[in-house]
Amino acid sequence: MLCFLFDRFWITAIITDTSPSPTPPTHSRGFNQPSALEDFLSASVRRMDSQERNLNDTGRAVQALVTQVSELTQQLQLLRAPTAPLTPAVPPAPSEAPSQPEPRLPIPESYSGEPNYCRAFLTRCDMHFSLQPRTFANERAKVAFVLTLLTGRAALWGTAVWENQDPCCASFQSLSAEMRRVFDRAVAGREAARKLAELRQHERSVSDYSIEFRTLAVECHWNEEAQWDMFLHGLADRVQKEIYALDLPTSLNGLIELALRVDARLTRMERRSLPSSTSWSQPNVRSSSGDAASPSYDHEPMQVGRARLSREEKERRRSLGLCLYCGGTGHHAYTCPVKGQAR
Repeated sequence: MLCFLFDRFWITAIITDTSPSPTPPTHSRGFNQPSALEDFLSASVRRMDSQERNLNDTGRAVQALVTQVSELTQQLQLLRAPTAPLTPAVPPAPSEAPSQPEPRLPIPESYSGEPNYCRAFLTRCDMHFSLQPRTFANERAKVAFVLTLLTGRAALWGTAVWENQDPCCASFQSLSAEMRRVFDRAVAGREAARKLAELRQHERSVSDYSIEFRTLAVECHWNEEAQWDMFLHGLADRVQKEIYALDLPTSLNGLIELALRVDARLTRMERRSLPSSTSWSQPNVRSSSGDAASPSYDHEPMQVGRARLSREEKERRRSLGLCLYCGGTGHHAYTCPVKGQAR
């Protein structure tokens, strides 16, 4: 670029010098006359001086252009260079807020090594540490706190790992992982799925059945459709019969709520029927002498040979349409012929 600029100014300088070159006088007599020679030399000197001034001006112009090009090059390099991120202004340090007191929590229950309660114990300890971070500021304090809550065989294990400075005592997470390997035998994965498939309500309430069902369902990670089918399949027959007569909800939560309502209604109906089936007695009859005669009681219904029927037997007879007194067919308890003979 510099060469181009120099050549440009050089040509410009030559072109601007338009003064014609002095030509020697062509007299027929040559250079014999001194005045003609002096004029020729003077013109040549003037021309050389003019060219020298043009060269000086051109050099100064080129030097100025070189300086400008150098400055432009530096500015271009600065523009291409990545800009450093601006240093954010350091905000003033906030004044320390008064520390809030930590909540007072009850100490978690001790753990004696029960396989099914290991995870629950560790979870309670973890929540305890989360709510009291200043009290348990380091991992060693957490480990010591957990070990003090161990009893029985779990305490024997904890004493051994603490005295021998086992690597699991380095942090609460390491201790939790080791305790799970040693004590935790809670069902999970395929074992939880197998137990969930075999789970039945039987004689317990729907509330107890649903709690165990949800606990196992969380461990086996089944989808909601599969859980819906398994929950309905595990209900007692008396609850299933009532539910099938209704519009079944599509969600698992809706199905469980419906089963809870049906179970509560059946329980209330059974309780209401208890006073009417306790005992049948005749009112007191006064004798001819005026004394109150001792009342005579019939056999208590729904029993044979003075033996009460179990709840399962009552449900079976009701579902099959059998007599609640003798277990026969074709009649009910209040028209039972066996009851008449027993009188």
